[in-house]
Amino acid sequence: MRLVTFLALSLLLIQAPAARAQSSQDKSEREDQLDIPRSSDPGKQPVLRIFLRDEVNIWTSPFRRTSYSSKGFVKYVVPFTLITGALIATDRKTAEVLPNTADQSKWSLRVSQIGAPYSLAGMAAGMYLISRATGDKKARETGFLGAEAIMHSQLVTLVLKSATRRERPLDAKLQGIGGTAFWRGGDSFPSGHASGSFALATVFAYEYGKDHKWVPYASYGLATLVAASRLSAEKHWVSDIFVGGSMGFLVGRYIYRIHHDPRVDGVSPARAERFIPDFGYGPRGLTLTWGL
Repeated sequence: MRLVTFLALSLLLIQAPAARAQSSQDKSEREDQLDIPRSSDPGKQPVLRIFLRDEVNIWTSPFRRTSYSSKGFVKYVVPFTLITGALIATDRKTAEVLPNTADQSKWSLRVSQIGAPYSLAGMAAGMYLISRATGDKKARETGFLGAEAIMHSQLVTLVLKSATRRERPLDAKLQGIGGTAFWRGGDSFPSGHASGSFALATVFAYEYGKDHKWVPYASYGLATLVAASRLSAEKHWVSDIFVGGSMGFLVGRYIYRIHHDPRVDGVSPARAERFIPDFGYGPRGLTLTWGL
């Protein structure tokens, strides 16, 4: 119960700043009228100050009254907590479903390197550098916000890893550790590869989803492949993957909604409505929806 409560607060930690994105957009529109550069233009903004401000907002949100809207609680926190609790309870059984052979672990580890922090950072940096050469402002914003989302996601997962200290599946099996393997000195929960991959994928999906409908599917598909490879490599439990991916998605969405400049889409600040993908939870389970 203590762990489930901790996870619910952790989700609110990421979800709450995104719920306040609309007010930030209103402020951004006023900045547009004054022609104030945004954080995606690092040459004209105090980047470190913006990054630290976002990090403070993420970590302090659980202690603010405005963070606890009934809609956000029902839509995100309740299903997230229930699903996570169920996955933790069944992690031992799901870890035994795959053959768990040496070849499986070897190839899975190779695939999972796509989602390593240095690989993701390279993708974001490459996108940004190419955009500087071509003058593509959307690509420039995507690279910069993608890098920021990766860093925030890794900081969040690093703190959660230190707090939960869960052993990885293979290590737990070799040491004969029973139960859920929490607070045993490991660093399994949640998955940093899943968190970073979904953070970057979400920025790509939000930036290019309107004009290229295949981008969200490709982005989230690649992130899912990375997450699945960490599971088959016996580096993470299913719940590690789910929580890491959820955190990454929420971090990526928060960074996009707070810092996206509608001008890169050719939209005036007064008409900054966006056609974006979003995840929801309903009677039929998890859904991917599109709307303004």
